[in-house]
Amino acid sequence: MSAPPAVLPPDLAWTTAAIRALPAYRGPATFADFPDAATRPRLIHLNECPYPPSPRVAEAIAAATHDLNRYPDIHGRRLAGAIAAANHVPARRIVFGCGSDELIHFTTQVALAAGDHAVVPAPSFPRYAVSTRLAGATPIRVGLDAGGACDAGALLAAITPRTRLVVACTPNPPSGGMMGAEALERLAEGVPEDVLLLVDEAYHEFGRHASGPDVLAILARRRRPWLSTRTFSKAYALAALRVGYAICGDDGVAEVLRRAKLQFNVPTLSQAAAEAAFADQAHLRLLLDLIAGERARLAAGLAALGLRVLPSAANFVSCVLPGPAAPAMAAMERQGILVRDWRDPEHLVELRIGVGTPADTDATLAALGAWLRERT
Repeated sequence: MSAPPAVLPPDLAWTTAAIRALPAYRGPATFADFPDAATRPRLIHLNECPYPPSPRVAEAIAAATHDLNRYPDIHGRRLAGAIAAANHVPARRIVFGCGSDELIHFTTQVALAAGDHAVVPAPSFPRYAVSTRLAGATPIRVGLDAGGACDAGALLAAITPRTRLVVACTPNPPSGGMMGAEALERLAEGVPEDVLLLVDEAYHEFGRHASGPDVLAILARRRRPWLSTRTFSKAYALAALRVGYAICGDDGVAEVLRRAKLQFNVPTLSQAAAEAAFADQAHLRLLLDLIAGERARLAAGLAALGLRVLPSAANFVSCVLPGPAAPAMAAMERQGILVRDWRDPEHLVELRIGVGTPADTDATLAALGAWLRERT
């Protein structure tokens, strides 16, 4: 596929100014780009789970194939019921999306209009700022704290009379930092009642496994509008099936989100797979244990190379290189290892490495160590 143009040609002038201002879309390399297993690189750049999902998933998908001629359950009732019971929330306040990023996008559409502000952490998941701009609003970037977590005080300080949405993410990509209970409580209490608070918990299961706070319990004490977004792509190892969900603080938030989202956005097979994965909590704990152990080994190995390693409660680790990350990424790619920089113009020396298998860790440390030695 040829590279897209950096500037849209004149015949696309009918597009909005917000679209024309966005950088050209290229997208990361994915598993589908490497059909030959013999030459496939180590794909540790997208924070995917390196292990397969629960064995129950394949069984659930096979059992659900008899209704493929019918549209899926628009409300995902069975899956919503399971999630609701586990989190002690009404099922009617759970809204599903094609990944949590779709729900984040539609949250910006219901909360923002031209001229509004959205306070977003930076660096963090790019979708916050991109979708804010597509709504005609302005993203107000707020830096992270010293540990790479979203800074509650700084987020609150950035709120203006034009703010309609405040976003936090914990644990935060690409840094891995996790907000503590006190910071979350301050944020939940401090965001004004006419502003929607979105807490992105894409790495929720990893955070709880690392003894992080119960974000939902803290948000539940907020009487103002809020939602938490989660996904089955990471800890449940279902990235290919694209199932995300929002837990909304009240019926009103859930209603407006349903009005904006696409109707049949989560296929029947994906719903069945997610329900099976969610039911197998023993397999989830196994995956979390494996990833936590390898995360610690990766972090220790990076530190042994003389690099500053940021604390991470997610399924990736970031480190600070002695120079720009781009040459290190290129050198590792030549060794068959895909990793990622922070994709932020203010952070050019940080490298994010997904937690893979033990063999992935060994190869990563060897390749990065060789690159560091070549520089000296």
